[in-house]
Amino acid sequence: MNVLAQPMQGELAASHGRRAELVTRYVVRSRDLKKAADAIAIGQSIGNPNVRLDCETNEMWEIFGCEVLEIRPTSDGIAEIDVSYPVGNITPGGITHLLTSIMGGQMDIDLIEECRLIGLTLPAALVDQYRGPNQGIAGIRDFLGAYGRPLIGGIVKPKTGLTPDQLADVCQQMADGGVDFIKEDEILGAIEACPFENRVGKVMRKLEGYKVIFAPCVTSPIANLAGDIAALKKYGCPGFHYNVWGSMDVFKYLSEMHGSFSFYQKSGDKVITTGAFSIDFSVLCQLARLAGADFIHAGMMGGYLDEGEDVMLSRLEILRGPLYGLKNTMPSLSCGATPGMVEHLWERLGADIMVSSGGCLHGHPMGTRAGAKAFRDAAERRNSPELDAAIATWGRS
Repeated sequence: MNVLAQPMQGELAASHGRRAELVTRYVVRSRDLKKAADAIAIGQSIGNPNVRLDCETNEMWEIFGCEVLEIRPTSDGIAEIDVSYPVGNITPGGITHLLTSIMGGQMDIDLIEECRLIGLTLPAALVDQYRGPNQGIAGIRDFLGAYGRPLIGGIVKPKTGLTPDQLADVCQQMADGGVDFIKEDEILGAIEACPFENRVGKVMRKLEGYKVIFAPCVTSPIANLAGDIAALKKYGCPGFHYNVWGSMDVFKYLSEMHGSFSFYQKSGDKVITTGAFSIDFSVLCQLARLAGADFIHAGMMGGYLDEGEDVMLSRLEILRGPLYGLKNTMPSLSCGATPGMVEHLWERLGADIMVSSGGCLHGHPMGTRAGAKAFRDAAERRNSPELDAAIATWGRS
């Protein structure tokens, strides 16, 4: 065995451009940034960062080796590091293996004290492996007949405790008030008190005649997922909702099997997206779009999750911008949204957003239907007593 500090970087550089490459951007903290960068490139492609094997050939490195493209120090011991990964190293159409490749063994190296994945540059050769959203923003608007305004989403509350009949009544009240989209809260599981197929059937019967997308929460064990999809199709349910805690490959499978509107929910993501070893949520937005998200909880500007305009615009560009012909994803903004925020969010972020609410919809002083109508009236820029009452209660942004 040979021991090399940095094998064949010249050869790797020479091969750059002759193969399709996924480029990652990390923020890394280390006492030796160059060694840390090399450890990522070597350890996440060919081998051990410090030990070389006799069977590692130049040709192998040219085809399969990662390359450190740039190290940009930002402060003492911290740098942004760009590393390219050959697309051929990654299981085609898979997200689990993609993440294993780019956020894997480097976390176990003491030299790397922090490693945050903050960006991906996706090549056409990789994007072409994914179907992406089934409908995208244009398909959503065509289904609803809703154009030139933000969409309004309603979230079922109470989160859990409702019977199937009560849940169906709540959904009908929201639809009657004019919401475009209804999703169950991610807390609601496939529980005995409110069985999945039972509630889906009751809700869809109540929503007959309304132009609304209902997205029940699919949180079943993997063995039950095919049955859940069958239930959605049986009752003509146009959507489903899946949480970040499920595998994104499972979400991709559900999206492809269902064939219509899928919603990817971010609640819980900070365990993944914050900290010394983490993945920025913007990267999860990219991956969710590949996996088929027609809708995604993109965060919030205002409310009790104020992530700022620059952050939201950056995420929205990832979700709505061009991506080698892939359909785009409708960003849903929620976490404290009120009717008085709708116009401001529209002006700052554009019409292709969905403003979603639970508490400030159902908590309207005149009830759930009035709360839904207040949001819809705001999206239509239409005055009404319901909107006035909401603004008197929660104010206007």
